[in-house]
Order: sequence, then C-alpha cells, then structure tokens
Amino acid sequence: MQYNMLNKKDSIAVIDIGSNSVRLCVFRGNMRSPDVLYNKKFFCGLGEYLPKTKLISKEAEKKCINSIIFFNSIIEEIKPNHSVALCTAAIRNASNKKQITNKIQKVFKGKVLTLSGRQEASYATLGVRSAIPRANGTIIDMGGGSLELAQITPHKIKNISSFPLGILNFTKEHKEHKKINKEINSKHKNQKIFYLIGGAFRTIARCYIYFNKLPFNEIHNLSISRKNFYELKSELQKIGIDDLQKIPKISVDRIKHIHIAIEVLDKVLKLSNCEQFIYPRYGIREGFIYENLPKKQRLLDPTEISLELIAKSRCRFLIFNKKTFAWIKNVYLKFINLKMSPNQLRVIKLSCIISDLGWEQTAKIRASYAFNLILNSPLVGIEQSEKVFIAYLVYLRHTKNILDQRVIEKELSTYLSYLSSDEKKLAYQIGCVLNFLYSITKGSSFLLKQLDLKSLTLAEQKKVSSIQKVPKSGKTEQLYNLIRKF
Repeated sequence: MQYNMLNKKDSIAVIDIGSNSVRLCVFRGNMRSPDVLYNKKFFCGLGEYLPKTKLISKEAEKKCINSIIFFNSIIEEIKPNHSVALCTAAIRNASNKKQITNKIQKVFKGKVLTLSGRQEASYATLGVRSAIPRANGTIIDMGGGSLELAQITPHKIKNISSFPLGILNFTKEHKEHKKINKEINSKHKNQKIFYLIGGAFRTIARCYIYFNKLPFNEIHNLSISRKNFYELKSELQKIGIDDLQKIPKISVDRIKHIHIAIEVLDKVLKLSNCEQFIYPRYGIREGFIYENLPKKQRLLDPTEISLELIAKSRCRFLIFNKKTFAWIKNVYLKFINLKMSPNQLRVIKLSCIISDLGWEQTAKIRASYAFNLILNSPLVGIEQSEKVFIAYLVYLRHTKNILDQRVIEKELSTYLSYLSSDEKKLAYQIGCVLNFLYSITKGSSFLLKQLDLKSLTLAEQKKVSSIQKVPKSGKTEQLYNLIRKF
C-alpha cells in the first residue's frame, strides 16, 4: 500500500494508534536511516473493550482523541513534510471503528490509515528488514490487540498472518491459540531465529540486560538463546512486581503483562526449532517509511548513512577518512597479501568514516570518548559485535598506548568479549594501521597518496615522498615496522 513516496531527505510524523498506547514519532533526515526527532506515547487502552463487546469505551476514546490533539500541537511546532496516523488492531477489530476513525479524522490534520492484519504484519516485517537487512527467520509482533507472524529472508517475505489475540485480550481459553499453534507448527517450525517486536517482548529484553549486567543498555540486535531464555524465565519467577519496577526503562503498564509475553515465547520454543530470539530496533512505523522509499533508496546501507551524518558534524577529515579505507584495501592488504570477506571490508570502511571522531577532546580522554560515543549511538544495520569492532578501531586510532595490546585489551575486556579472538586480532591490526596513518600524514590526503610500504624504514620512505618529518617519539617508526610484519 503506497502512501506517498518519500524523498531521500524528508521528514514525517507517524502517529501509531495501538491497542495499548498512542505514540507519536517524528522522523527526519535520510529516510533510509532516519533520526527520531520526537518520541512520546500515552497509554489509552483502546483494546480494552467494554465487557462482552468489541466496543471501545468512551474513556479510552477520549484519551486517544486528547493524545492526538496534543500531538497535533507538536506537529505544528516541528512542521514535518508528511503526517500520517496508523490505526492497528484495537480500531480494526472494534464494533464502533467507523465512529472512532471519523473522530480521529476530524481532529488529526494528516492522513488516517486503518491497517488490515496483513498490512500490519507486512509493515512489521519491513521494519525488521530495514533495521537488519540480512534478517532470516520469522518475525513475531505482539501488541495489545493482535499477534502477527511472517517469514523473512533478505529477498522475500512470505507466510504472513495476523490473529486477533494480544496482550489486552489474552486468556488461555481464547480460540485463537489453536490457530496460532497450527501456524507456527506448520509454517515456522524449522525457523532457527524469531525476531521479536512489541512492548511486552521488549520488557523481557530489559530484564535480560539487567540480570546479566550486559554492558550494552540497548535492545537492537540483542540475542537471547533458548537456554538463556529459560534461565531468565526461572529468575523472573522468583521476584515480584516491586523488584521488576526497579529495572531501568520498564513501565508499570508493561510489567503487569510480562507473564503473557513469557508464555507466548515459551510456546514458540516448544512448537519450533527456534534457537534464539533477536530484537530489531524498528517496527511498523519504520516499516511504513521503508515501504514508501524508492527501491534504490531501500538498498542503501543504513549504518553508513548514520555514520556519515555523524562524521559531517563531528569529524574534520571527511575526504581523508574515506581515502584511508581505499589505502588499506588497495595498498596495505595487497602488501601483506591478506584477503578479507566483503563484510570484513564493510566494517573497516565504516570505521574509517568516523576514525577522526573525538579529535576535539584532550589526548587523555580522546580514545575512550570516541569509543563510548560509538557504542551509545543508535545504529541499525549492524550486529552488536560489529559495533564493538568499529568502536575498538576508532579507540585504537586515538590511543597513546597503541603498542601495548595487553593493557588495552584488559581495559576494554568487558566489551571485547563480544569479539572472537580472530576479530580482536584483526581489529588491533587495522587499528595500528589507522594510528600510523594519522601519525605520519596528520590527515593529509596528499601525503597518504604517496605513502607505500616498500621502504624498509621511514627514513627511506621520506626520500621517495613529501614527508618532511618523522615524529621523534619513535612510536610511528615502531608502528611502521609492526604493520609491515603482521
């Protein structure tokens, strides 16, 4: 369902009218990896129908309309190019949906779309693809009033289905359970990965991060194995709501439904060969944006877009940073006769784009500042291990202790545990190369172009290039010798 094709650089306000909450997100910038300018929600409970009916109560309706009136004022302040409201299961399945949508259309100044269950599942799946382009498995999106399933590969979406069973109307006797069980068992049984979308599922992720004391406080690309899920389930059974409320970024409204989310995921594990749950950052809002992008725009690398934006505002040597990757690929790797996979080259390229990040800080904190800034940036399109790899490379480019690998790895051990021994070795090697390139060229593309590795010493290099001075510390000389011998 094409709404209105978005431009490469645009802005759009999306009001997600869900069964549990009504949320406004305002996106701007490159729509392939948009910045979230505003994000606010109100719990309205539209899916809590009047007893024994499918009627939205007057109280829930009033909360919803008041939320939209408030969001209108925010939209008028920000003035995005596009505004759209997406109505999902609560309104879709309500007996008085026409009455509610008419009232929404009267107060909301943008376009109002009531999504079918299939459309909601499709947008959720496209949201996963937008955030994790290589996603391969089954998405399961559980909201307040419905549950959606779909199979996703990097090139295809199939087996899309939606069921009117959500957090707010969940009972063990609900007739939809048998249909969901049959769907998982027949179409998704052999999937190894399930991608989880929905507030109740995210609450489980927050608990997992908290109990395991993970260094990352973000959910995107968080992976929970079958074994770890059951360990967490056992842990949660031991504590009460009061203790759960102490966990950061968990609301009371989500805590009271966590047992339902656990029950649903337990069912998934029993009915399928699922080995791990993975959390994407994006959902139906971002999936809606993704579907309305030109095909060429969808194929762009969202991580590269985000890092280039950071580089433009925080780095000095934009051209030099890109040319360092070309030098590493065409000069260094050929000199040491090292072949890399396309994904290894991609992550090194991404690291080079922001290798100057943190330059304005004092030498003492520059490396750690850049490291933490990258780890806390809301990047999509990469795994957590790749994010650590990039942050580590930029750290190595800045650190004064570059030649003391053991000290560095001990200092960053908590984060470097996300990398394999081969990944740590490669990161250190390329980090030494970046550190050397900045030391010898001072950010000059002109000097970089003349630099090769054929000379046995830097003194000989000086004779065949425009390099006027080798730093007196000796570190640059040692790095030159080191990177030639890796």
